[in-house]
Amino acid sequence: VKLYHENLENQKLLFLYGIPSEVKKQIQKNDEVLTSIKGYEVAFHKGNFLHLTGVKINNKNIKSSTHFYEKSMANKLTESDFSFSQDGSTVQKLDILENMIMIKKNIAMIGEFTDRGPKLYSEKVAGNICACMGFVKDKYTELNVPNTLLKKDIRDVTSKPLAKVYAVISKNYTDEKYCKLDKLDKEMTLKDVRFSEEIERMLDIREGL
Repeated sequence: VKLYHENLENQKLLFLYGIPSEVKKQIQKNDEVLTSIKGYEVAFHKGNFLHLTGVKINNKNIKSSTHFYEKSMANKLTESDFSFSQDGSTVQKLDILENMIMIKKNIAMIGEFTDRGPKLYSEKVAGNICACMGFVKDKYTELNVPNTLLKKDIRDVTSKPLAKVYAVISKNYTDEKYCKLDKLDKEMTLKDVRFSEEIERMLDIREGL
């Protein structure tokens, strides 16, 4: 929970991604605008942390997912506050929780989620060959938020072709534009490339590069 607090809480991330063959072709042609690069924006709040752990809260003791987060941060959780899921999913999520909280650095790919089951629904997943994080659009905020972790190779749960994540850029939740570059693929330099107008309007990182 402290890693989540330091790395994701009240932040928005922008994943810049594309199909490698299409992006490479544009880079080799020295295209002025990389139209093959798309953007996917996600938000992380205190209440999202519970979904990533897979634990079930005891509603008598914990009033909400935010309450669970705050008790976790204060080191005040007790065994009676929560339980593990009987299907084993909690253990799997906790095994990869730390890896995925560091998603800014550990993300490699992103794609449309295809491994839906009766208990599981995500729209998009992002991650690597060891684990991935699922996202859905929040019906109240209209923002994409995390709703699960999967201890699976992302290539096995997404439709083809799978997109590569070329950059991760972040900002505080209340900031207007994205200003912190967290990850950039070695094939790309932001000084020399431009993206679609929609993406460019979201960025405020050129000055520091």
